[in-house]
Amino acid sequence: MATLAKVTAAALALAMFGCGGGGGGGTETGDGTSVPPQPQLANISAFVDSSSYAGVLVGCVAAEEQSESCSLDTLPLIGLEHSDPDIDAIMARVAVSHTWMGERFAAVLAELPADILTLLKGVTAIVIDDDIRPSFYTTLTGAIYLDPANLWLTNAEKATINREEDFRSNFGNELAFRSLWRYTLNSVRAYQFYPLDGDEQRELGDIVYRLAALLFHELAHANDFFPPDIIGGLDTTQSVLAAAASIQGQRVAVQLQDDIPLSSDTLRGLAGVMFRGDTPSAEQRALSAAQVGELFAADGANDDYAYSSIYEDVAMLFEETMMKYHFNIDRDTGYTSAPAEAGGCEEFVVGWGNRNRLGDTEVKSRARYVTEALLPQADLSTFFDNLTLPVEMVPGVSWCFNLLSPPARPGSGTSLRIDREHRFHPEDLLRHH
Repeated sequence: MATLAKVTAAALALAMFGCGGGGGGGTETGDGTSVPPQPQLANISAFVDSSSYAGVLVGCVAAEEQSESCSLDTLPLIGLEHSDPDIDAIMARVAVSHTWMGERFAAVLAELPADILTLLKGVTAIVIDDDIRPSFYTTLTGAIYLDPANLWLTNAEKATINREEDFRSNFGNELAFRSLWRYTLNSVRAYQFYPLDGDEQRELGDIVYRLAALLFHELAHANDFFPPDIIGGLDTTQSVLAAAASIQGQRVAVQLQDDIPLSSDTLRGLAGVMFRGDTPSAEQRALSAAQVGELFAADGANDDYAYSSIYEDVAMLFEETMMKYHFNIDRDTGYTSAPAEAGGCEEFVVGWGNRNRLGDTEVKSRARYVTEALLPQADLSTFFDNLTLPVEMVPGVSWCFNLLSPPARPGSGTSLRIDREHRFHPEDLLRHH
């Protein structure tokens, strides 16, 4: 049986092959070019054992080599079989290491917008395994692979999940700033952080927003490589990998890069450090949070993950758009000081940051471009027209005090409440999905 390390390594190699080099992770997997040392996928099985695809599902999603990539006749994209898939149709394509993972995924799907089911037409399968971290998508199999840390509710479920850190967790630690992000709703966090090594339990409502963001991101990748308007014309005798390569020029990311590209080479270089583990240069080490924020504000990305590859650019724009459109959830993005050890919130002092970067004129233009391509049946014109400008954070104030809009000030009663209820979340430092 395939190991996840081999699957990921193969996908990364194919990123070079299928995308003409490029920046790695976002091209095919959503990671970077470094490969996580993951154990085996030997314990996965079809969640619905009566599914007509149960006999081929595991073999197809565990492909290691280009020659093992299944044909679209063997395991088609869901959209080739269903024009309007329901949850049952989706669950017939789910492979899991533990039954609770499939049960929970189905339960959350019932709480999510119908657009998720539409976007799932762009994948062959959904894999949820105890060893997957981080989540990713690959054209080697046409499947998305989800970290079950986004799904557990009970301590018993949590105990089945690998607790290894995301292999990217320490990337960028030698820089003089930290890149932070979070989702907010009405000036509070949209969801809370619950560590795998804690004893807290969750309700279903605690995981809906976090899983929505993850799915919008990974499904943006899938629908980027297989745009909705052209999957009906695919040659199903081809492998999913060959089919993706045959329409390479029609990828949304390629077209966005041609028409409205990002321009900052400095931020591209920093993305190599933060998301691929490149060694920073002396010049990069010297950059402050305020300097990086100034560069970021002048360009058209909504998150610096966009600079890791043209594919992450698309996924980040789409993810934030969908979270705002469906849930009115805003995304905070900021650059802070870099304390020697991640401690209290007061140590992460904002040099630059804002909320609702999506409302920036250039970012909005690029997000509209992406959304119209990935969800052509949806009319978001009014949504984009009504977006307000970003709200700027206050430099010199901590990341957590900037949670309120306008920001809370140290010493005020409000700031004390925010400090108690919204302590620094380690997730704010994580290298995205």
